Amino acid sequence: MSADEEFDSIDQLTRRAIASVMTLARRAMAFGGGVLMIAVVVCVGSFLLGVAALDGGMETLWIILAGFFGALAIGGMILALWRISAVRRHEDELFGEVRALMGRDPGAQRTVIETVEVTDASSDESVVVASRQFYTMRDNLGSDVPPGSALNQALSAITTLPLLVLMTTFITMVFAGLGLLFLIGLAL
Repeated sequence: MSADEEFDSIDQLTRRAIASVMTLARRAMAFGGGVLMIAVVVCVGSFLLGVAALDGGMETLWIILAGFFGALAIGGMILALWRISAVRRHEDELFGEVRALMGRDPGAQRTVIETVEVTDASSDESVVVASRQFYTMRDNLGSDVPPGSALNQALSAITTLPLLVLMTTFITMVFAGLGLLFLIGLAL
């Protein structure tokens, strides 16, 4: 294979890799936006029901605890969406970094190829499941990816998304259960 053909294949592979990341980022934004809307409605609604149902010291305790955990749930999803949107804004930088990494390290090239193949094959799975393959990519590339680079930020955004979604979902479910109890308490 000539040097020009090798550069063309690296460029083509890099474009596929970036397309996979951008597709995942687009899906993550849509999914995360839905999770955020549900979290806001449930957490704020349950917070208000708790304030209405409780009085005295319990009301104060509820305001402090619910305010903290509500902010944690909503803030976690806002953080996830902000980090994913940063990936989409730095597409050109990401392309350059991935291309340079693959051009100098055949092991990194193999890792990117495997990630792209698995990600393309899992296009019908959820965003959380599809992001799993990027854990392996992040672990395999290790020190080859400098801190603060667009690639490092993209891998961090994609691999922390499931944890932030899980945290937000759990807190939202607790708020939903408590909101139901407060609603029953107010009805009686």
